[in-house]
Amino acid sequence: MIIAIDGLGVNGKSTLAKRIAEKLNFKNFGAGAIYRCIALIMIENNLEIEDIDKVLNLIKDMDVDFVKSTVLLNGKDVTSLIKTEEISVKSTKWATNLKIKEFVRNYQKDFIKKYDTVMEGRDIATRIAPNADVKFYLYSDFETRVERLWKQDTSIDKNVIRQNLIKRDELDLNGGNFVKPTDAIEIDTTKYTLDEVYEIMINEINK
Repeated sequence: MIIAIDGLGVNGKSTLAKRIAEKLNFKNFGAGAIYRCIALIMIENNLEIEDIDKVLNLIKDMDVDFVKSTVLLNGKDVTSLIKTEEISVKSTKWATNLKIKEFVRNYQKDFIKKYDTVMEGRDIATRIAPNADVKFYLYSDFETRVERLWKQDTSIDKNVIRQNLIKRDELDLNGGNFVKPTDAIEIDTTKYTLDEVYEIMINEINK
């Protein structure tokens, strides 16, 4: 069984996917985490997008796994390392590269062939798992998303977060060619707590 959770960034997809996967004893797969792991590898090796051939050679055998709330990259816990603002900005920028995008999409498609999976990320319900058993599209208003990011790191000025989020959305919607699913269950997460959204989603899955 495949459950797809789609939507732009900072709408609760990752947190909810983890909880639902634990509840159902499914694998949890976060597309954003894959891009973030690639960004981490690029930064650690002082590579830029112009070094795409070197990047692809480095990541071709990478292994990303999700164990409850932990992200493992080649067996190493990188959960906190991939949550920095630098990784967030660069992973969104580099995710528009067609070769990296193709690599990640193939990685995702191979993964869901093997496991019952809760998969979250942009374009999950349209391009990666269009035949998913249950599809969700999560969204919320812009300022709510800014507030959520700020709470993750209150040392960062909200205006900086706001500008970075505007750029992320522009890259996703334009450079990333984001496609909103038309056959998904839509939930406005502005109106609910994460616990309430979780209950709505579980009820829909159990129907």
